[in-house]
Amino acid sequence: MAKKKFLKTVAALGAIGVASKIAYDKYKEVSARFEQEENDSISDEVRKYNAIFGNKVVEVNDEVFTGCEVKAIASNVVIDLGLAIFEKDVYIDFSSKCSNVTIVIPEGVNTACDVENHASRVNNLIENVEEDGIHTVYVIGTAVCSNIEIVPVNFYVDDDDDYEDIDSDEGLPENESGEPVSDDNSESADEADNDDAQEDLAAASENDDLEKMDDPDAEEDLCKLDGTEELTVEEVSK
Repeated sequence: MAKKKFLKTVAALGAIGVASKIAYDKYKEVSARFEQEENDSISDEVRKYNAIFGNKVVEVNDEVFTGCEVKAIASNVVIDLGLAIFEKDVYIDFSSKCSNVTIVIPEGVNTACDVENHASRVNNLIENVEEDGIHTVYVIGTAVCSNIEIVPVNFYVDDDDDYEDIDSDEGLPENESGEPVSDDNSESADEADNDDAQEDLAAASENDDLEKMDDPDAEEDLCKLDGTEELTVEEVSK
């Protein structure tokens, strides 16, 4: 009985090993084919951009964009056309499986989508305008368990950039030289002022006591308050 379980375990581990080897060989084959397609399309009017189990960012800066083909398998792909130049209507043909594909469109360019959707989300955030001379990017393709987003340029810029930086020293008290003083310094200065005030109060109280001791009238009043009378030297001698 134990021998049968052992043989079954060995057979299962062997099957897993064989399946892993087949999957890895398939990954290398597809990866090599994707890379070859990209290299062969460098001089083509319509470039090809492929990704498998990875991240890929394509930026078209100050160049005429004439369209492209995208293949993504379990990857994150960004096609950034924010600084691209458009001279005509173009097409982006894509195939996405278990991937995130983001297409960034510049201002003054319209978009139109025709996506075959299979358990995927397609979100086109471009607001088209009806003006003469406006070119259109046609996004067509197939999405399987994927997330497809078409967004305007600067869509993901932090809102904090829209506000001016606030001076960190603004609103802080200033010292005699006009320099801002931090809260910690202000608290220290307040404590020092309180210590000085207490010392002045103690000194004033001590001076008052000394003046009362030198004042005979004050001494006489003090004796009366205590219920005793001041004795003269003669009375003391008696």
